[in-house]
Amino acid sequence: MLLCGLFVGLTYLIGVAFTFVFFATSHPAMDATPVEAAVGFRDAGTMVAVGTFLMMLPVPFALLFLGGLEVVLRRVVDGPLIPAAISAGVLSFLIPAIGALVSAVTPAIGAADTSAAAGAVVKALDGVMPLSVALSGFPRAVLLIAVAVLLARAGLAGRVLRISGYAIAGLGILGTATFVVQGLFPLASLSALLFIAWMTSLAVVLRRRATQPRREQLG
Repeated sequence: MLLCGLFVGLTYLIGVAFTFVFFATSHPAMDATPVEAAVGFRDAGTMVAVGTFLMMLPVPFALLFLGGLEVVLRRVVDGPLIPAAISAGVLSFLIPAIGALVSAVTPAIGAADTSAAAGAVVKALDGVMPLSVALSGFPRAVLLIAVAVLLARAGLAGRVLRISGYAIAGLGILGTATFVVQGLFPLASLSALLFIAWMTSLAVVLRRRATQPRREQLG
Protein backbone atom coordinates (compact mmCIF):
# COMPACT_ATOMS: atom_id res chain seq x y z
CA MET A 1 0.00 0.00 0.00
CA LEU A 2 2.96 2.30 0.52
CA LEU A 3 3.64 2.07 -3.22
CA CYS A 4 0.37 3.91 -3.76
CA GLY A 5 2.23 7.02 -2.64
CA LEU A 6 4.15 6.87 -5.92
CA PHE A 7 0.89 6.70 -7.86
CA VAL A 8 -0.36 9.73 -5.94
CA GLY A 9 2.63 11.69 -7.22
CA LEU A 10 2.27 10.39 -10.77
CA THR A 11 -1.45 11.05 -11.11
CA TYR A 12 -1.14 14.47 -9.46
CA LEU A 13 1.64 15.40 -11.87
CA ILE A 14 -0.57 14.42 -14.81
CA GLY A 15 -3.34 16.60 -13.39
CA VAL A 16 -1.01 19.57 -12.97
CA ALA A 17 0.24 19.21 -16.55
CA PHE A 18 -3.32 19.10 -17.85
CA THR A 19 -4.23 22.18 -15.79
CA PHE A 20 -1.42 24.14 -17.44
CA VAL A 21 -2.70 23.06 -20.86
CA PHE A 22 -6.26 23.97 -19.89
CA PHE A 23 -5.33 27.47 -18.75
CA ALA A 24 -3.16 27.99 -21.82
CA THR A 25 -5.78 26.88 -24.33
CA SER A 26 -9.36 26.88 -23.04
CA HIS A 27 -9.84 28.53 -19.65
CA PRO A 28 -11.46 31.99 -19.91
CA ALA A 29 -9.14 34.86 -19.08
CA MET A 30 -9.07 35.81 -15.42
CA ASP A 31 -10.23 39.32 -16.32
CA ALA A 32 -13.00 38.08 -18.63
CA THR A 33 -16.40 39.68 -18.31
CA PRO A 34 -19.20 37.55 -16.81
CA VAL A 35 -20.67 36.93 -20.26
CA GLU A 36 -17.26 35.92 -21.67
CA ALA A 37 -16.73 33.59 -18.71
CA ALA A 38 -20.11 31.91 -19.22
CA VAL A 39 -19.45 31.39 -22.93
CA GLY A 40 -15.88 30.28 -22.32
CA PHE A 41 -16.82 27.60 -19.80
CA ARG A 42 -19.72 26.48 -21.97
CA ASP A 43 -17.28 25.83 -24.80
CA ALA A 44 -14.71 24.20 -22.49
CA GLY A 45 -17.05 21.61 -21.04
CA THR A 46 -14.95 18.62 -22.11
CA MET A 47 -11.75 20.13 -20.74
CA VAL A 48 -13.43 20.88 -17.41
CA ALA A 49 -14.76 17.32 -17.19
CA VAL A 50 -11.35 15.79 -17.90
CA GLY A 51 -9.65 18.16 -15.48
CA THR A 52 -12.14 17.28 -12.74
CA PHE A 53 -11.56 13.58 -13.32
CA LEU A 54 -7.79 14.07 -13.08
CA MET A 55 -8.27 15.99 -9.84
CA MET A 56 -10.12 12.98 -8.40
CA LEU A 57 -7.66 10.40 -9.71
CA PRO A 58 -5.06 10.70 -6.90
CA VAL A 59 -7.71 10.32 -4.17
CA PRO A 60 -8.07 6.50 -4.10
CA PHE A 61 -4.29 6.06 -4.20
CA ALA A 62 -3.93 8.62 -1.39
CA LEU A 63 -6.44 6.75 0.78
CA LEU A 64 -4.58 3.48 0.25
CA PHE A 65 -1.25 5.14 1.04
CA LEU A 66 -2.63 6.70 4.20
CA GLY A 67 -3.90 3.29 5.27
CA GLY A 68 -0.43 1.84 4.79
CA LEU A 69 1.14 4.80 6.58
CA GLU A 70 -1.13 4.26 9.58
CA VAL A 71 -0.10 0.61 9.81
CA VAL A 72 3.60 1.53 9.67
CA LEU A 73 3.27 4.22 12.31
CA ARG A 74 1.26 2.05 14.71
CA ARG A 75 3.96 -0.60 14.58
CA VAL A 76 6.61 1.74 15.97
CA VAL A 77 4.83 4.51 17.89
CA ASP A 78 1.50 5.21 19.54
CA GLY A 79 -0.62 8.14 20.59
CA PRO A 80 -3.25 10.58 19.32
CA LEU A 81 -1.00 12.05 16.64
CA ILE A 82 -1.56 9.00 14.42
CA PRO A 83 -5.35 9.33 13.96
CA ALA A 84 -4.92 13.10 13.74
CA ALA A 85 -2.38 12.72 10.93
CA ILE A 86 -4.44 10.20 8.97
CA SER A 87 -7.66 12.22 9.32
CA ALA A 88 -5.82 15.34 8.21
CA GLY A 89 -4.43 13.44 5.25
CA VAL A 90 -7.92 12.45 4.12
CA LEU A 91 -9.10 16.06 4.38
CA SER A 92 -6.03 17.26 2.47
CA PHE A 93 -7.33 15.43 -0.60
CA LEU A 94 -11.05 15.63 0.08
CA ILE A 95 -11.31 19.42 0.32
CA PRO A 96 -9.74 20.15 -3.11
CA ALA A 97 -11.78 17.29 -4.60
CA ILE A 98 -15.00 18.89 -3.38
CA GLY A 99 -13.82 22.24 -4.72
CA ALA A 100 -13.20 20.65 -8.11
CA LEU A 101 -16.68 19.12 -8.13
CA VAL A 102 -18.29 22.46 -7.30
CA SER A 103 -16.32 24.24 -10.03
CA ALA A 104 -17.22 21.48 -12.50
CA VAL A 105 -20.80 22.79 -12.80
CA THR A 106 -19.64 25.95 -14.59
CA PRO A 107 -20.03 24.53 -18.14
CA ALA A 108 -23.60 23.42 -17.38
CA ILE A 109 -24.51 26.90 -16.14
CA GLY A 110 -22.88 28.49 -19.18
CA ALA A 111 -24.74 26.14 -21.51
CA ALA A 112 -28.06 27.01 -19.91
CA ASP A 113 -27.58 30.77 -19.72
CA THR A 114 -24.90 33.15 -20.98
CA SER A 115 -26.33 36.27 -19.38
CA ALA A 116 -24.24 38.56 -17.20
CA ALA A 117 -25.98 37.25 -14.08
CA ALA A 118 -25.24 33.63 -14.96
CA GLY A 119 -21.69 34.59 -15.88
CA ALA A 120 -21.19 36.18 -12.48
CA VAL A 121 -22.24 32.89 -10.86
CA VAL A 122 -19.85 31.00 -13.16
CA LYS A 123 -16.94 33.22 -12.17
CA ALA A 124 -17.77 32.82 -8.49
CA LEU A 125 -17.93 29.03 -8.76
CA ASP A 126 -14.67 28.97 -10.72
CA GLY A 127 -13.07 30.68 -7.76
CA VAL A 128 -14.06 27.88 -5.39
CA MET A 129 -11.25 25.61 -6.59
CA PRO A 130 -8.36 27.95 -5.65
CA LEU A 131 -9.96 28.60 -2.27
CA SER A 132 -10.33 24.88 -1.61
CA VAL A 133 -6.64 24.36 -2.40
CA ALA A 134 -5.78 27.17 0.01
CA LEU A 135 -8.09 25.84 2.74
CA SER A 136 -6.55 22.37 2.49
CA GLY A 137 -3.33 23.98 3.72
CA PHE A 138 -4.57 23.54 7.30
CA PRO A 139 -5.01 19.74 7.21
CA ARG A 140 -1.84 19.42 5.12
CA ALA A 141 0.06 21.23 7.87
CA VAL A 142 -1.41 18.92 10.53
CA LEU A 143 -0.39 15.84 8.55
CA LEU A 144 3.11 17.11 7.79
CA ILE A 145 3.90 18.20 11.34
CA ALA A 146 2.33 15.15 12.99
CA VAL A 147 4.08 12.67 10.68
CA ALA A 148 7.40 14.52 11.01
CA VAL A 149 7.16 14.31 14.81
CA LEU A 150 6.20 10.62 14.68
CA LEU A 151 9.00 9.81 12.26
CA ALA A 152 11.49 11.54 14.55
CA ARG A 153 10.30 9.45 17.50
CA ALA A 154 10.52 6.22 15.50
CA GLY A 155 13.73 7.06 13.67
CA LEU A 156 12.15 6.16 10.34
CA ALA A 157 13.18 9.21 8.33
CA GLY A 158 16.14 11.51 8.03
CA ARG A 159 16.48 15.11 9.08
CA VAL A 160 15.92 16.47 5.56
CA LEU A 161 12.50 14.85 5.24
CA ARG A 162 11.41 16.13 8.65
CA ILE A 163 12.64 19.70 8.17
CA SER A 164 11.16 19.89 4.69
CA GLY A 165 7.85 18.71 6.17
CA TYR A 166 7.85 21.56 8.66
CA ALA A 167 8.75 24.07 5.93
CA ILE A 168 5.99 22.89 3.58
CA ALA A 169 3.52 23.00 6.47
CA GLY A 170 4.45 26.61 7.17
CA LEU A 171 4.11 27.49 3.50
CA GLY A 172 0.67 25.90 3.42
CA ILE A 173 -0.49 27.86 6.45
CA LEU A 174 0.65 31.08 4.79
CA GLY A 175 -1.23 30.03 1.66
CA THR A 176 -4.51 29.83 3.58
CA ALA A 177 -4.40 33.64 3.70
CA THR A 178 -5.57 33.47 0.06
CA PHE A 179 -9.04 33.93 1.55
CA VAL A 180 -7.97 37.45 2.52
CA VAL A 181 -5.33 38.24 -0.13
CA GLN A 182 -5.93 36.45 -3.43
CA GLY A 183 -2.40 37.22 -4.54
CA LEU A 184 -1.14 34.63 -2.05
CA PHE A 185 -2.65 31.75 -4.03
CA PRO A 186 0.74 30.89 -5.62
CA LEU A 187 1.95 30.03 -2.09
CA ALA A 188 -1.01 27.71 -1.57
CA SER A 189 -0.49 26.11 -4.98
CA LEU A 190 3.24 25.65 -4.41
CA SER A 191 2.59 24.18 -0.97
CA ALA A 192 0.13 21.66 -2.45
CA LEU A 193 2.65 20.62 -5.10
CA LEU A 194 5.49 20.27 -2.58
CA PHE A 195 3.17 18.33 -0.28
CA ILE A 196 2.62 15.72 -2.99
CA ALA A 197 6.36 15.55 -3.64
CA TRP A 198 6.95 15.09 0.10
CA MET A 199 4.38 12.30 0.31
CA THR A 200 5.97 10.56 -2.66
CA SER A 201 9.41 10.83 -1.06
CA LEU A 202 8.00 9.49 2.21
CA ALA A 203 6.52 6.53 0.37
CA VAL A 204 9.92 5.74 -1.17
CA VAL A 205 11.73 6.04 2.18
CA LEU A 206 9.26 3.89 4.09
CA ARG A 207 9.08 1.30 1.33
CA ARG A 208 12.87 1.06 1.26
CA ARG A 209 13.05 0.61 5.02
CA ALA A 210 10.31 -2.02 4.90
CA THR A 211 12.28 -4.10 2.41
CA GLN A 212 15.61 -3.88 4.27
CA PRO A 213 14.85 -6.62 6.84
CA ARG A 214 13.85 -8.99 4.05
CA ARG A 215 17.09 -8.35 2.20
CA GLU A 216 19.09 -8.91 5.38
CA GLN A 217 17.28 -12.23 5.97
CA LEU A 218 17.94 -13.34 2.41
CA GLY A 219 21.56 -12.31 2.75
